[in-house]
Amino acid sequence: MQQALAIGEKAEVKNTFTTDINNVLVCGLGGSGICGNLLAELLRDSLNIPVLVNKGYSLPAFANQSTLIILSSYSGNTEETITVGRQAIAKGLKPVCITSGGQLAEIAHTHGLCIIKIPGGFPPRACLGYSATQLFFVLHKHGLIDNSFKDFIGNTAKFLQSNQGTIMADAEALAKYLHHKLIILYADDKYESTALRFKQQINENSKLQAWYNVVPEMNHNELVGWRENHENLAAIILRASDENSRNTLRILFSQEVMENLSGNIHEVTAHGANTYERHFYLIHFGDWVTYYLAVQQGYDPMEIDVLNKLKAHMQASI
Repeated sequence: MQQALAIGEKAEVKNTFTTDINNVLVCGLGGSGICGNLLAELLRDSLNIPVLVNKGYSLPAFANQSTLIILSSYSGNTEETITVGRQAIAKGLKPVCITSGGQLAEIAHTHGLCIIKIPGGFPPRACLGYSATQLFFVLHKHGLIDNSFKDFIGNTAKFLQSNQGTIMADAEALAKYLHHKLIILYADDKYESTALRFKQQINENSKLQAWYNVVPEMNHNELVGWRENHENLAAIILRASDENSRNTLRILFSQEVMENLSGNIHEVTAHGANTYERHFYLIHFGDWVTYYLAVQQGYDPMEIDVLNKLKAHMQASI
């Protein structure tokens, strides 16, 4: 995140819009796509236009000359993002690109698109700090947000560094309860991106299945499913001091229901002085949990062989 701030400061992204920007569309998958979810969540109480995330092959029909389109692909070779980018260009639109290289960088250079280059050579999911930070810079350079995010991100990085030892120790302790479990994650809807990120990291790092839901939505359906004790289940409830007060009542009630059926219910409380620090605390904590869970189960947290096979399979069908 600290390096990303320096990259964003130097990035040459110009506002070429001749009309007001009415919406923001972040296109990306996996470790790049989650950054769009995080952006939308952190800005939802301050930005007066919607931030939407596109994780498919099609450019939404609403995207037009008033849409700020951001193509986020760490590798630069994400098939879905490249496809949407070509559709946007064919429509006469000028997306901003965030990538370490690959096809997306080539497309940006060919069509004169603004591009922010970030360091390559890492798993995309390990570079959330690089990719997410650049999204804020893109919005700032287009006049949609002020520069206060720089202090928030810089202070968040320092906050995580100063608490790294405690975060790692607490994460390792929690991981011991999650061996070969089907893990469910719950959070206030304001923190949905942190639950989604945690789930993704359980899948990729720990090689386990997981799902997530948010309160209050899960109170209208999923809570009814807590009827019998399933020994293979473990639930993690993500808490934060700024969760909706009505959701706090819902969470406490739901937690009691779950604890009456299972002894494998765990609460993780976000630390931090503001929503940036609390969001990134939960993300950072979750990353460490999934790392330790992989190691404890004898898995290599870096290995994603089945995804590489899928990419090869898709490439062969072209």
